[in-house]
Amino acid sequence: MIARRTFVAALVAALVAPAPASAAPHYYYLNPKQIDLAVLLPPPPLASSAEEQADEAQVAAAVSARSPAQTTEAEEASKRSVFFFASSIGPNFTAARCPLTLRFFGRIQSDVKGLIDGAKVYWDRPRPDGAQKRRGSYPSGHAAFAASTAIVLSLLLPDKREAIFSQARVFAENRILLGLHYPSDVASGWTAGTLAAYVMMRNRAFTHDFNAAKAELRRANL
Repeated sequence: MIARRTFVAALVAALVAPAPASAAPHYYYLNPKQIDLAVLLPPPPLASSAEEQADEAQVAAAVSARSPAQTTEAEEASKRSVFFFASSIGPNFTAARCPLTLRFFGRIQSDVKGLIDGAKVYWDRPRPDGAQKRRGSYPSGHAAFAASTAIVLSLLLPDKREAIFSQARVFAENRILLGLHYPSDVASGWTAGTLAAYVMMRNRAFTHDFNAAKAELRRANL
């Protein structure tokens, strides 16, 4: 109960803090009380533990082995947008052709980000050495985005499921290659995104917007 109250307090603090004008003012499909990540996720590895040392070693190995081309590609492909998956779906999958889909996934992304931001405040894990941001490493918001988006998008386009998930895994793992997250951050971010998608799919407004996006994708011959 103490962990739950502390997490909720951290989440509220994150949501009421000054934010850019583009930040979503509320949740669309989620109630943050529905998913207590302080209970549902394992804590990050303890400082100086064998698990943290293994995390650090995997990040160091990925960073030292990457090529400049891999780094550039991972950086260019790090924007959290559903249209990141266009290469798996087809040339008609664009914001111009699919505005309802754009809005739908924008709301999903906003909900997931709000949930993850609260968890980052709660755990306050330092980032890997060399990362520009110093805090908020656990869990990975990019991994949560990848999981939640892949789950919902593959339900809309089941024939593309394998390609979508393959691309989502690369998107999430690129956070390690770029030295921005530890493997445990990515694993728990993926779990958090999966939990968020599961809960959102039981929301009436989600179902309405899902059906609208599905009809739109059909009209776009996707």
